[in-house]
Amino acid sequence: MKEEFLKRFSETAFLLGKLTGMDPKILLAQSALETGWGRHTVGNNLFGIKKLSWLEGGIEAETKEFDGVKTIDMFQTFVSPENSMIAYLILIKECYNKAWECRKEPERYFELLQKFGYATDPSYAEKCIGVYRCF
Repeated sequence: MKEEFLKRFSETAFLLGKLTGMDPKILLAQSALETGWGRHTVGNNLFGIKKLSWLEGGIEAETKEFDGVKTIDMFQTFVSPENSMIAYLILIKECYNKAWECRKEPERYFELLQKFGYATDPSYAEKCIGVYRCF
C-alpha cells in the first residue's frame, strides 16, 4: 500500500514543493497518516479537510475523533486527490500561516498545526513526524 501511495503522489508533492517551498515529504506524510496510505479517502480528500466556504462540493461522512467518539461532519470533495493537495496548501497558507512559515521544518510545522487546531488528537504532530521519518 505504501509503495502504491508513494508512486501515485510523490511527483505531485515534489512539484508542489518546488512551486511553494513546502517540504514535499510533509505533504506525503500528513496525507498518508490521514488516509492510512490511501486506503481511506472520502471524496478524493487526502487531508480530511472539512468543507471549505470558497470551494464547491462536499459530502457528509462519519469521522472518529482521537477519543473514539464518532460524529458526522461535512468534508470537502475534490475532482482528484491531487487537487486536494493544492487546496490543502491554500488552506495552510491562509489559515495556518504560522505553520506555513515553517513549511521546510517538519517537526515545527506539525507542532504548529496541532497547536492551532488542525486536528483534535493531542499526539497528531508526533504521529505525522513518525510517518515523515519513514521516508
